[in-house]
Amino acid sequence: MIPVKRVLIIRFSSLGDIILLTPLFREIRRYFPEVRLDFLTSTTFAGVCANNPHIHRLMAIDRRQGVQALNRFIGEHPRDTYDLVIDAHRSLRSRLLILKWLGLFSGLGRKTASIDKRSFKRNLLLLTGINCLREGISQREAYLNLIKHLTGSAPLNMSTELFPGSREKQKAAGIIRAHQLEGKKVVALGPGASFPGKCWPKESFLELSEALQKQGYPVILLGAGHETEPGWIDENSRKNPLNLAGMLSFLETAALLEHCHLVVSNDSAVVHFAEAMQVPALAIFGPTVREFGYAPFLDRSRIMEIELKCRPCSRNGKGDCKNRIQRQCLRDIKAETVLNASLQILQQ
Repeated sequence: MIPVKRVLIIRFSSLGDIILLTPLFREIRRYFPEVRLDFLTSTTFAGVCANNPHIHRLMAIDRRQGVQALNRFIGEHPRDTYDLVIDAHRSLRSRLLILKWLGLFSGLGRKTASIDKRSFKRNLLLLTGINCLREGISQREAYLNLIKHLTGSAPLNMSTELFPGSREKQKAAGIIRAHQLEGKKVVALGPGASFPGKCWPKESFLELSEALQKQGYPVILLGAGHETEPGWIDENSRKNPLNLAGMLSFLETAALLEHCHLVVSNDSAVVHFAEAMQVPALAIFGPTVREFGYAPFLDRSRIMEIELKCRPCSRNGKGDCKNRIQRQCLRDIKAETVLNASLQILQQ
């Protein structure tokens, strides 16, 4: 094993990826408890890692400041600050930072480790339909592979985790009390996504929301404030769900999910929030597929999808649909099917 005393992990985005990165923090400290572990991310997403006991120092840069922000970080941290720098992003920004900071040959002597993004295999699947990822690894495994040269054959725990504090837990409990949800099996819906191409139709989420409430399960809507889907569902519902989209911080969302029994969401960060809090998720996959590495992993979680020759067509929901029936991959997933899958989990 290579002796390391100070480790820096770099990942600037996105929200779901950073949640999936949390096993790496824990496993480094589990096998090397004396290591000082620092994490560099962006100001946008740093809050999701607050209170993480495995991180010694949580650092963030404003990506809008570009190279200036990178230069400031380099100026504050001498080249020999860390024994190991782990690039868990391998983006243009992270590679530029390492190149300017540690030099062209920083990888020699295993000073750095960079994630294998499996880009060639992903692109091959997208462009040709040839699937070399059937036996592929999850994104969580890809992150943990970054320390295999240190841990060898030792088993690694891939469970994700978040750490809402007492303030976040008190706020979540207050919301549950105020809306008389104590003791009820609450279902959270995540109807938005970073790109609209991944979104199950609003009408389907509306139908599911009303059906769940009719069955006696209260519904909470989660998501970002700029997403139109939660507001549309709330406004058009005959029995309004509790719309908290855009009203909670990252860790407040995590704390609220501790009071939920199920999450139904698009292929988005809401799925990863849920599983980090040990809540099963039904993840609706359309243009994306499980082979990309972002499938839910809890035993009770499920993927809702249909088989189409045109799937996958996008890594993240970007781009236009080429199918004659627009977004058939999502539209053909019926609300009744998702409802039945939800009830199976809720009634276990």
